[in-house]
Amino acid sequence: MNRKKYIVLILIACAILTSYTTKRNDGSEISDLIPKGWHILEKVKGDLNEDNIDDIAVIIEGISEIEDEAPNRELLIAFGNKDGTYTLSIKAKSAILRADEGGVWGDPFEGISVDKGYILISFYGGSNWRWYGNYRFRYQDNDWYLIGATIGSFHTSTNEYTQEIDYNLLTGEFIEKKVDENGVMKTTKGSRGKKELLKLEDFIAADGEENIK
Repeated sequence: MNRKKYIVLILIACAILTSYTTKRNDGSEISDLIPKGWHILEKVKGDLNEDNIDDIAVIIEGISEIEDEAPNRELLIAFGNKDGTYTLSIKAKSAILRADEGGVWGDPFEGISVDKGYILISFYGGSNWRWYGNYRFRYQDNDWYLIGATIGSFHTSTNEYTQEIDYNLLTGEFIEKKVDENGVMKTTKGSRGKKELLKLEDFIAADGEENIK
């Protein structure tokens, strides 16, 4: 084989490989999943679909189009592939509070983490009266669902109104902690009964505990 034919064959092989790689990775790199003008606020990794490959959850923030209003935030979850690329699983447009939705406290977004195969999203805000919410989401039955939540509130100058309820939405059970009129913390266990799980795509962070009812 002469040198010219050899070079032509090399170029053809490179073109085929490039075409294959482009097609395989099209829209599957995490940067490709982020809309133009948006940026990553926080991201975490962990195995979320039990295939022993790290997946990724990303909080992204856009650009505000309204003066004096914080930009929208979204949650993206993508499953990892063996070749190092990602396949988008869900884009939740109402799952993350904006920076101006935390009251006097400021930005209410506390963070996101992966623990025991589920995603935990935490919020905290208020003024003298503080509130917080930790929401747990898991991938099951080919979709994302809210499987648990810990919601609480307290006053910074007195513990008289301190209250926290931890919900296990898979079983319907809950544990409530509440300070009584004597300032004593009481713990009560109960059951709200099993109900249809709320999908992540229908979860609205701004609704707080309404997502549990």
